[in-house]
Amino acid sequence: MKVREKVHINKRKLKGGGYALHLDYRIRGKRIREFLRLYLVPQRNATDKNRNEETIRIATEIKNRRIRELESVEHGVKLDSLRNDVIAYDYIKMKAEKMNHNSRNGNIAVAKDVNAMSEGITLAEIDRAFFQRYAEFIIEKGNSPNSIRQKLGILRARLHNALKEGLIDTLPDISGIAPKYIKPEIDFLTIDELRALLQIDVPEKIPNPLKIKNPFMFCCFTGLRISDVKKLKWSDIEDNIIKIRMQKTKEIVRVPLSENAKMFLPERKTEGLIFSDIPKNATYISNKLRAWAAEAKVNKNLHFHVSRHSFATLTLSSGADLYTVSKLLGHRNVTTTQVYATVLDQGRKKAVDSIPRILQESPQNDKA
Repeated sequence: MKVREKVHINKRKLKGGGYALHLDYRIRGKRIREFLRLYLVPQRNATDKNRNEETIRIATEIKNRRIRELESVEHGVKLDSLRNDVIAYDYIKMKAEKMNHNSRNGNIAVAKDVNAMSEGITLAEIDRAFFQRYAEFIIEKGNSPNSIRQKLGILRARLHNALKEGLIDTLPDISGIAPKYIKPEIDFLTIDELRALLQIDVPEKIPNPLKIKNPFMFCCFTGLRISDVKKLKWSDIEDNIIKIRMQKTKEIVRVPLSENAKMFLPERKTEGLIFSDIPKNATYISNKLRAWAAEAKVNKNLHFHVSRHSFATLTLSSGADLYTVSKLLGHRNVTTTQVYATVLDQGRKKAVDSIPRILQESPQNDKA
């Protein structure tokens, strides 16, 4: 009868070819995936074959050691030596693979930071002192206070996952390490600034400036995020109303198509994506938008989300009520939309304060 092994060597295919090896086993009913940082290369010649055979030999040695350790656990021996082998970089990347695009990128960035600071550090070795060094590390890299808070939060969240999975015993106390949250300023475009942008094409190396310009302007008049406009299909528009489930919040929104929004739609097709050629690289898009703003002499730090801010402020300033705008944006709570009303209030105050005083102050007469 075949005896089922306690530990298995498994592999995951890499984008560039080859495989990453990991171990799969269970500890007290909990599944553990231990990344070995061992890789099989595409086998093209005898050298590659020998290299892969040596890699498999090392992985097998680790596997056999884990089997002995698991057998010791069954006899009451503590598992400390086994748990200390879980590499933080590999664990965070493994968790990131199951996340959506934005969360995945944020977690991978943290994994890379951790590895750059202390290559091969394990989950069990990350303590309060490491968090303090990590904060200093990302400050030196030029991260903003809010980015630092976010990255520290991501790292602690992954440690919390590890705690629930029995890979560490406690969570380090990081109170007082993260800087205070700074409420960011909201950039938005006025109708005059949108008109200025409309007169200028987005600078491009290839002759298709509309692949950024049209989706951006379309979002300025619909409030959609770039993640939503990228997946927007012709079938999502019926009777001049967009009906779409937002990728970020999973909320369903219904946005009527204004004449302004229709100007930036391509020729209607029966099916498929509406904006099928939006560049995938977010940095590329942001760089092109900033160059576009500079060319149009619009003094704003342009990125794609500014289109959503612009839609909110334009609709509110045109008389729409806060609740309606909240629903158009897909906000779960109207208090989220309140920030745009606050921005408009500040603008109105500046406008009122700019009116010259009707009475000029005169110096008091000197007393004799």
